[in-house]
Amino acid sequence: MSAEGSRPKPDDLLDGWKAIAEHLARTERTVQRWEKSKGLPVRRLQATSPDEQPRVFAYKSEVDVWWQEQQTKLTDKAEKEAQEEETGSVGHSSPSPALRVHTARRAIYTVLAILLALAMGAMAWPKIQSRWWPQEKVLGVMPFRNLSAAGDPEPQRLAEALTEETVTGLSRLQSRRFRVIEWPADSSIAKSVHLDYVLKGSLQRAGHKVAITAQLILAKDQSRIWGNTYERDLRDPQDMIPIEIEISDAIIKEVLPLLPRDNRSPQPVKPDAYESYLWGRLLVNKRTAESLFQAITYFKKAIDFDPTYAPAYAGLADCYFLLGSVPYTALPPSETFPEAEANARRALELDSNLAEAHISLGYSALVYRRDFPEAERQFQSAMRLRPQYPPAHQFYAYYLTAMGRIGEAVKERQRARALEPLSPIFNAALGEAYYQQRQFDLAIQENQKSLVADPSYMVALMNIARSYEQQRKYANADAIFQQVLSLASQEPAVLAMAGHEYAVSGRTTQARGLLSQLKQISQHRYVSPLYLALVEIGLGDKDEAFRLLEQAYNDRSDYLVYLRSDPWADPLRKDPRFAVFLRKIGLPDEPAADAL
Repeated sequence: MSAEGSRPKPDDLLDGWKAIAEHLARTERTVQRWEKSKGLPVRRLQATSPDEQPRVFAYKSEVDVWWQEQQTKLTDKAEKEAQEEETGSVGHSSPSPALRVHTARRAIYTVLAILLALAMGAMAWPKIQSRWWPQEKVLGVMPFRNLSAAGDPEPQRLAEALTEETVTGLSRLQSRRFRVIEWPADSSIAKSVHLDYVLKGSLQRAGHKVAITAQLILAKDQSRIWGNTYERDLRDPQDMIPIEIEISDAIIKEVLPLLPRDNRSPQPVKPDAYESYLWGRLLVNKRTAESLFQAITYFKKAIDFDPTYAPAYAGLADCYFLLGSVPYTALPPSETFPEAEANARRALELDSNLAEAHISLGYSALVYRRDFPEAERQFQSAMRLRPQYPPAHQFYAYYLTAMGRIGEAVKERQRARALEPLSPIFNAALGEAYYQQRQFDLAIQENQKSLVADPSYMVALMNIARSYEQQRKYANADAIFQQVLSLASQEPAVLAMAGHEYAVSGRTTQARGLLSQLKQISQHRYVSPLYLALVEIGLGDKDEAFRLLEQAYNDRSDYLVYLRSDPWADPLRKDPRFAVFLRKIGLPDEPAADAL
C-alpha cells in the first residue's frame, strides 16, 4: 500500500518515531535501528519546503504484520536449535531413550519454572506497575470563590481570571503522571470523574486590599496538603492581569512539587510576553471581530518581547482564521487563512508539540483548502498531544459535522464542555451541534447556559434565535435578533440571519431592506456572498442563491462545508444543482441519517 494510495483508517496511523516506539513498547533508538537492520516498515514524506523536516510515519497494521513475522522467525529458529540439540545434529538418527527422558524432564522443569515465575509476577505486579507504569492522578481546580460584598464586579472578574489562569498554567505542565481539569462543585461530571487532589481558593476585597487564599486538598480524606494567603492592592481594573499572573504563578510554583511529575522542567517565558499573551487570549474568548483585532495587537506585542514564544504565534493563527470565518468574516478568507497557516507553522517550528497550532492548521485544511484527510490528521494530532484540551475536541467536531457524522460531533462537543463546563464557548458549541442535529430544544437549552456566564455572548444569542426560527417560533426569534441588532447593527452575519428570519416568517419587505443594507455595507468592507445567499434562500429565489453560493465558493467561504447538514439549506436539497455543488466542495451528496 503506497502512501499516495488508498488511505488506512486514521486510528491506523503512527505519526513520528515516538508513536512507533510506543506502539512497539521500545525506545525510539531501537525502532530506528530495527528499520535499518530488520526492515521495520517505516515511511517518509519529503518536506515541501527547505524549512520543513521530512515526515516519518508508519501504519499499525503493517507494523503488527512485521512484528508477527519477527516472532515467527524467532520461534522457527528456536525450534530448529532445539531439534539439533536433541538429535545431536541435523540428519542423525532418533535420540536414545535416555535422551528422551532427559528432554521430557527438562520440559517439565521449564513449565514449572514458568508457572512459578507467573505466580511471583502476579504477586509483585502492583508494585511493578506503580513503579514503572504509575496510574494517572487527577487534580481538580475549583473556581475561586468571591467572598467580597455584592455589587463589586472587580473581585468577581479577578476570581474568574485566577481560576482560568491557574488551570491553564497547571495544564501546560501536566504529564503522564497527572492531569488537570476545571472542577465546578455542582457539575454533573463530579459523578463520573475520580479526583485525587482538589485545589480551591477564595478572595475577599476590603477597600483597596484584596486577600487571596488557596489550598491543596487530598481528595480521599479531605486532608490539607498545602495552603497559603496572598494580599495585594487592587486600586485599578488594569491591575487585574498583573495580579492574576503573579498569584497564579506563585500557586503553581508551590503546588507543582507536591504532585507526581515526569522529570522535565518548563521552558521559561519572559513575563512581558506572557502578560501580553494572556491579554490576547482573554480578547479571543470574547469572540467579536473587534476583540479579535485587539487580540492580534497583544499577540504581536508578545512576539516583540519574545520572538521564540510559540503560543503567541498560535494565538495569531486563531485570530486570523476566526476573522475569516462565520459569523465574524471581517476580512476575505483569502487574506486571513494564509496568515493563519503561516503563524501556525511558525509556532510548530518553535514547539512541535503545540496542540493549538495543529488545530489552526486543521481548521484551515477543513474549510479553506477543503483537504478533509489533512484536516482530520491535524485534529487527531492535537487530541493526541493534549487529550484534555477542550478546543481540540471542539474543532474535531467541526470536521465530523462537515462529514455528516453529527452524532459523533455531538459527543465530541459534549466532551469539550465536560472539560470546561462553565465556558460560554463550549456550551454554545454543543448547542450548535444540537442545532445541526435538529434537536432545537436542546440547542436553545445549551446556548442559554452560555448566557449565564456572558449575557451578551453574540454567538449563543444567534444560535438561540435561529433555533426558534426552525421551530417557527418567529416572535421568539425576532425578539432575540432585535437584541443582537441593538448590540451590532452593522454586523453582516447578524443582518443576514435576521433577514432570513424576516423572509421565512413572511415579512419580505423588511427582509429586502436588510438585503439592501448588506449590499451597501459591502461597498466599504468585506461582506461574504454567503450572507446575501442566506437572505435569498429565505426569499425563495433559488437562482440568485446559487449564483451567490458560487461566489462564496470562489471566496472559499468557510461555512460552505457545513451546508450538507445545516437546516438553512433545506429548501435547496431537492434542486439538482445542490448535489452538484456539494460534490464540487468535496462533500457527499446526502447528509447522514442522524442529521435529518
